[in-house]
Amino acid sequence: MMRSLFSAVTALRNHQTRMDVIGNNIANVNTVGFKKSRVTFSDTLNQTIRGASSGDDGGRGGTNPMQVGLGMNVATIEMVPTATSVQGTGKNSDLAIDGDGFFLLDDGGTQYYTRAGNFDLDNEYRFVRTDNGMRVMGYMADPTGAIDTTKAPVEINLKDKQYMKAYATNRVEFFRNLGSTSGKTNAIEKTVEVYDSQGGKHDLVVQFKNVSSAGDPNHWTVNAKIKSGNGTGYISGLISGNLRFNNDGTYKSFSAVTTVPFNYKNGTTSAKVMSAKVYSAAFVFPSAKNDTNFYIDFSKMTQFASETTADKLDQNGYADGSLKSYAIDSSGALTGVFSNGKSLALAQVAVSSFSNPAGLLKAGSNLYTKSNNSGMENTGTPGSGSRGAIQPGALEMSNVDLSQEFTDMITTQRGFQANSRIITVSDTMLEELVNLKR
Repeated sequence: MMRSLFSAVTALRNHQTRMDVIGNNIANVNTVGFKKSRVTFSDTLNQTIRGASSGDDGGRGGTNPMQVGLGMNVATIEMVPTATSVQGTGKNSDLAIDGDGFFLLDDGGTQYYTRAGNFDLDNEYRFVRTDNGMRVMGYMADPTGAIDTTKAPVEINLKDKQYMKAYATNRVEFFRNLGSTSGKTNAIEKTVEVYDSQGGKHDLVVQFKNVSSAGDPNHWTVNAKIKSGNGTGYISGLISGNLRFNNDGTYKSFSAVTTVPFNYKNGTTSAKVMSAKVYSAAFVFPSAKNDTNFYIDFSKMTQFASETTADKLDQNGYADGSLKSYAIDSSGALTGVFSNGKSLALAQVAVSSFSNPAGLLKAGSNLYTKSNNSGMENTGTPGSGSRGAIQPGALEMSNVDLSQEFTDMITTQRGFQANSRIITVSDTMLEELVNLKR
């Protein structure tokens, strides 16, 4: 039999495989996060009719080898993991990766990777992919909103994040100006709304009295108390002392003289207060996490000749609240908005990258698994390392280019057609050979 006949058969079979891949690409032109595949060919074995020879001393040059090819093979069918444009959906929980990386999903202990970010919460407040219920992996925040991304990713579940506990105020900051000529006759009084450990509201009344004199300029006394629940009196003295400014009007120090613990809630919860000592401009107030004593910070206040504008800058307490909504930013962090007006980080989506993403195995349903040639996953936060940032409210479109696919379809069809002609012509030649006997 003729070698051309069998070469053409291999070409027909392999062009058919290429057509299968093209058909699958076109079928998934609108599949979320789909990555197209491509086929490359290579020639197969060659029959050597005559080997190569080198030149000799007789003056003749060398000769090239003589080989006849025996067809072609499929060299590769590989995924093309190029990024593509995204489609805005307006749904906050839909996520797209702007760059390299894959979302990490868990299915009963088996991990999968995907570019399709059609996510939402299920009935148990788990963050899942909506088409198959696989759980999205990431990092959960602690009650204070801190996220430790050095730990292994876990499933994102907001069931325990539906309610925010009340937080007792233990930091109050003042800022702006105390007029240098004011507060001498009548004390300047400022009221700050603070919260106890059960979310109850109380009024912290702070009085500033200008007691400056020729021998002791830029001197104010401060008296801070908590009003009672009915507003008719005070629970107890809280903090009193001496506030002093430099000659240029900047803050110098606050000397706490009296620091009396007070009862926030009907006398049942005593709150400790700042120590009786001097708090200079260089003093660094400890974080509420490391020191839960009640502090009042006057370091951002001034004493200039202009009018008095002193006011509360911040207080860190709040009432309890329930989760109303959440938003996702480019780092993949889910931030909850609560009914008490506070926002708190809830969790952060994890993203995995690979040294060779084209080596991943397709598992169907827009899912991938690791292979021996994909490399180990590098999992972390979006936007760090080689991992792309998150684009919320959008889904990644398929990277199938129809113009390219149709062009490949034409060349594949012509290749198949040409090789079918080889079979026809080879058959005709064999027929002529057979007819020699007639």
